[in-house]
Amino acid sequence: MPKGWAFTSRFVLRDDRPLDPPNPLVARAINLLTRRDGLRSDTEELASACRVSAGYLTRAFRRVTGTSPHNFHVLLVLQKAKALMRDGAPLAAAAFDSGFYDQAHLTREFVRTYGFTPKAFQAAWSAMA
Repeated sequence: MPKGWAFTSRFVLRDDRPLDPPNPLVARAINLLTRRDGLRSDTEELASACRVSAGYLTRAFRRVTGTSPHNFHVLLVLQKAKALMRDGAPLAAAAFDSGFYDQAHLTREFVRTYGFTPKAFQAAWSAMA
C-alpha cells in the first residue's frame, strides 16, 4: 500500500439534500457558472440571466448549496485547476487555463480553500503516480 496522504473533495449540501436537481433557478445559475471562461462571477449579471434579482438569487443559491454563487464558482474553477495539475500542467498554465488571473491568485485561493499550496498538491499527486 502506498504511503503518504490523500484527499478527496466534493460538494456537500446542507441537510443532506441531493444536488440533482436542486431548484431550477439554482440549477440554471450553476449551469451558467460552469460555462464561464474566467473567474468573473458577477452576481448582478448572473441574476439578470436568470431573470431574478441578485438578492433573490444569492439567497436561493445559499439555501441550496450552503455558499454564495461566487464561492461556488471559485470551487468550480479550483476543480478545473486541480484536474489540469493532475494531468501534469505547470502551475502557471493551470492557473491561466482554469480562469485565475495569475499563479499567485491560484495559490491564494487554493491555500484559502484547501489549506496547502498547489505545488504541494501537485507533488503529492505525482508521488502517487
